[in-house]
Amino acid sequence: MNRRHFLFLLCAAGLNGCGSPRSDSLPSFSETGLETEPVLPFDIPDGQTLLRYQFKKGEELHWNVQHTLKMRNIIGGMEENIETRSRAVKIWKTLDVDANGAATFEYRVEDIDMHQAQTGHDDILYNSCRDKQIPAEFSNLQGKIGVPLAHIKIEPQGQTTRKPIREYAGSISENRIVIPLPDEPVGTGSRWSEPNQIELPQSNRTVKKIRARDEFALESIHSGLATIRFSTLIFTPLTPQEESQLLDHFMQGTMELDLQAGYFIRHQATADRLVVGIQDASDSIRYLSRTTSCCCGRRACEICGIA
Repeated sequence: MNRRHFLFLLCAAGLNGCGSPRSDSLPSFSETGLETEPVLPFDIPDGQTLLRYQFKKGEELHWNVQHTLKMRNIIGGMEENIETRSRAVKIWKTLDVDANGAATFEYRVEDIDMHQAQTGHDDILYNSCRDKQIPAEFSNLQGKIGVPLAHIKIEPQGQTTRKPIREYAGSISENRIVIPLPDEPVGTGSRWSEPNQIELPQSNRTVKKIRARDEFALESIHSGLATIRFSTLIFTPLTPQEESQLLDHFMQGTMELDLQAGYFIRHQATADRLVVGIQDASDSIRYLSRTTSCCCGRRACEICGIA
């Protein structure tokens, strides 16, 4: 895997949104133009909860995001180690909420702090608040800090559509802004899933479609927070070279949904993969990635308190 690919992974991590609103109070039904609470087509059994997103027009949703990536690459007997670290503040501004509760957001990266160390190269540092010049290795950040990058619409059950304003390197963790929520009320231990298709570009300019499934489980409900565990299963057989291009699809982790507010306040995801036999039997890539995002805003939070 070459230096350009590693730099793409780093920059993609830096421009991934993981946003949800701050803990402002929700609008009343009179404020949203609804006279009464909507009537649900079913009763909610004891011990179960209806999971839905709720957003308020005018909110700015601040997420503090930390990302680390370690890779050990052995190709043709040569070993290369890469470690990247980034911290970013991602802003999701709620432009509109329609009568059905679907919210349209403006997404931007407010600031970012990046560090890359690579075998045989000088460390590369960039802080958007301090540095006027963006290093050439991070040139895809040019013109993308502090400006709108996309409009994203999120339905109450998590269906998402994105309309880019500027080209930017989105990646898998950006799709974890929200997750799909089940149709009916669920209790602790409930599981649901959603089919997924991954498009993998081939060297002959075709695209291989990879069959996958995103799986979710309600792990617990405590103090008004629902902890949901997620993972991705890939069913299409992959060659080692193909797997090495899909490492960020093997994420698993948890998200904490504030049931009263109606949004996620914390997201943790990790991927730990070893791929062997990329070009020959002795080749290998060890990939360890971790992303932690939070928007709780508490001073005591190890993520928000030091942002």
